[in-house]
Amino acid sequence: MTEAAEHTVDRNDRLVILASSVGTVIEWYDFYLYGSLAAIITAQFFSGVNET
Repeated sequence: MTEAAEHTVDRNDRLVILASSVGTVIEWYDFYLYGSLAAIITAQFFSGVNET
């Protein structure tokens, strides 16, 4: 049996974590904008149509 090597977090690991976090924040912000504006955009485009 071999011993598991300890892994220390170096600069490259921190860069990957930071890049992944920034990408996730941008993705969730985009999802939030889409969800928030869906009702407003729908009301503008389908204002003369039966709601059902």
